[in-house]
Amino acid sequence: MNTRPQWRPQWTIEMKIEKEIREEIAAYGGLVYAQGLASGASGNLSARVDEDYILVTPSGCHKGMLHAADLLLYNMKTCQTAGETKIKPSSEIRMHTYVYRHRPDVQAVIHAHPPYVVALSVAGISLAEVVLPEVVLAIGAIVDCGYATPTTEDVVQVMKQPVQEGRNALILARHGSVTLGKTMQEAFCRLETVEHVAKVTAIARSIGKVSILPQEEIDQLKKLVF
Repeated sequence: MNTRPQWRPQWTIEMKIEKEIREEIAAYGGLVYAQGLASGASGNLSARVDEDYILVTPSGCHKGMLHAADLLLYNMKTCQTAGETKIKPSSEIRMHTYVYRHRPDVQAVIHAHPPYVVALSVAGISLAEVVLPEVVLAIGAIVDCGYATPTTEDVVQVMKQPVQEGRNALILARHGSVTLGKTMQEAFCRLETVEHVAKVTAIARSIGKVSILPQEEIDQLKKLVF
């Protein structure tokens, strides 16, 4: 007589997927810190688990010390963290949930504080004008959202239009960047690209006048991607 337990395949698959997502977020959180794109407890990451749930970094966590078990499972419908825990999700949770609710194509969101991006915004220098081909090829466009008080509903308000328009790289003045992706890797690569563009722009401005790509070249680059 077969006494093996009757496993629930769907449950097993879902748990495996969640485990993999947790490990991936933790790994990319470490990369964000290692590359100087966030310091201390700044920045936050999240990834979609299914239609209702996301995994998100907890409030106040150091990204260089992030572990898979630290991630919180958050219900976007009830706005509550799953399980019995007193640990709060990222203070920017509204930003993350807004993106997932309005962009079904997005599976990962990274909010970081890349120093060159923030420095240029403090100096009032926009990254909206295309200076490097990789902006078009890897991102499409970089959008300056202006300033909004961090952790408040104002952040969502300034992000609404570009998010709904399908933009994937946003700059919050004096604050940081928000990059979206179909995968965590894509969101991270876009973050790296935005900071690279900011660094090149800052260096170029210290040398001389910054030239932007002609519109004809931008249109040509778009044909290679879209």
